[in-house]
Amino acid sequence: MPLPASLALGRRGLAELLAAGEFDVIICSSDTLAQGAIMEAESRGLRVPQDLAVIGFGDLDFAASNRPAITTVSVDRHAIGERAATLLADRIEGGEESGVIIDIGFQLVARESA
Repeated sequence: MPLPASLALGRRGLAELLAAGEFDVIICSSDTLAQGAIMEAESRGLRVPQDLAVIGFGDLDFAASNRPAITTVSVDRHAIGERAATLLADRIEGGEESGVIIDIGFQLVARESA
């Protein structure tokens, strides 16, 4: 899906996937796309999560209050930004280029949509 994520893109993405075949779960790269997918599913008479489980990413503010509440992957956005800024500053100051892998961790926040 192109950026930025939107409800319309979530709806369109689910419509395209449903046209391609049957499945019982969709994992979205953002909670916004997940919300759009839920809207599209419900407009087609699909029950979330009984007929289709929907999982988002980001644990955005609305995810908990959406109906159904969106199951999502939560990450520490502040820690990611802080670490990225530190690595960028190190590179600007002449630090070595390296394939650094940093695990910030994540948490699955189980809610009603899956």
